[in-house]
Amino acid sequence: MTIGSTPDSEKELGPGGSGGSGGGGEDAEAGTKRAAMGALLHNPNYLSIWALGVLTGFTRWFQLLALGVYTFEITGSPLLVAIVPILWGLPLAICGPVIGGIADRVNRKLLLSASIAMILVVAVTMASLAYTASLTVTHIFIASVISGLFWATDMPVRRRLVGDVAGGALAMAMSFDAASNSATRMLGPLLGGVMLQLVGITGVFTLSAVVYSVSLVLIIMTRLPASGGRVGHTALINDLIAGIRFVHGNWELRRVLAVTIVFNVWGFPFNSMIPILGKERLGLDPFQVGLLSSLEGFGAFLGAMVVAIHATQVNFARIFLWGSALYLVMIFYLGVLSSVAGGPHHSFVAAIASLTVMGLAGACFGTMQSTMTYMGTQPAYRSRVFGVLALCIGTGPIGLLNVGWMAESFGVPTALMVMSAEGLFAFLLLWLYGVLHR
Repeated sequence: MTIGSTPDSEKELGPGGSGGSGGGGEDAEAGTKRAAMGALLHNPNYLSIWALGVLTGFTRWFQLLALGVYTFEITGSPLLVAIVPILWGLPLAICGPVIGGIADRVNRKLLLSASIAMILVVAVTMASLAYTASLTVTHIFIASVISGLFWATDMPVRRRLVGDVAGGALAMAMSFDAASNSATRMLGPLLGGVMLQLVGITGVFTLSAVVYSVSLVLIIMTRLPASGGRVGHTALINDLIAGIRFVHGNWELRRVLAVTIVFNVWGFPFNSMIPILGKERLGLDPFQVGLLSSLEGFGAFLGAMVVAIHATQVNFARIFLWGSALYLVMIFYLGVLSSVAGGPHHSFVAAIASLTVMGLAGACFGTMQSTMTYMGTQPAYRSRVFGVLALCIGTGPIGLLNVGWMAESFGVPTALMVMSAEGLFAFLLLWLYGVLHR
């Protein structure tokens, strides 16, 4: 993996590219991008799948923030706080490739509808338990596992459909989808903190049930592309092996998935520490913790919109790799900040700026991850390869357990600095491997 390199396969111009140079070529490229954007905004299939991602993404981040704060309030344990997102991510590792194989065989609309109905039942049950004051950490853990099972369908089913309906505007469609997901990461935690402070955990799950109900109605009323039209009836295990072999034989996909593993083990688990960073180190109330957590999503929203408008296929890899590395560097800085910053007000302002920058870097990773995976995969393998991608994302619980244990044993500042250093070292190893074995 050579971070500064641009492979030959990436030097080809994408759908919106232009072979000329100068003002005429730039005008033509701008006109192509405007036409692609207009086509997307008038594509009902794309808008429906995009709206589904917005609704369910909002609920995901809304619940994760509220559950993290609530778990810390009733247990006082950073490790138990980290276990909540661990349980959300566990089904990705266990079920991601399997769901990718299933998605090639069944009606995707039925699969999405069934998964949303399942998570709706969970939200109603949790709201009832909270209302009767019967909600325990055990219930939260069980609900987290089932919620993770629902999220295991997002990458091989919904995100695959985003690419299928995008036409010639793949990068733009993926970027807008990533931007909206980033917006939910901004608004979800903010509203989660507000709801938890004003109406408690009961209101959190009541609102979740309402949103899931709307999502179910939306997907039932939408006409989605049919499944991939697979020929033959090979065994599911053979499909999974075929997807892994396809990835193994493609250098670009191997690089994307290797960086995905590094980011999800040593980068993204940082988010589980934000409630503890806010409450323990800065002394914030739930609303302020939600505001702090939302800023990473705010930066990611801005970053994804910039990528959607300005990214070209020539620089996809650079955006992906440098964004991932910057995210890890900013985690180290926040670890130092939480150790030595002078006073809570200074720490809060500096944390706001740092999390916004982290969001910009995370958007570069998230947008290009889906785009490069889709572009590098033949249509017949896409659901299965997205399933393998979900498996790589599912390595996140390893990182969550790592940072949770370190925070419990050595404190949050040390945990963040060590986690960042480990991730940057892994990037160095990947770079050396790319130089030696490309």
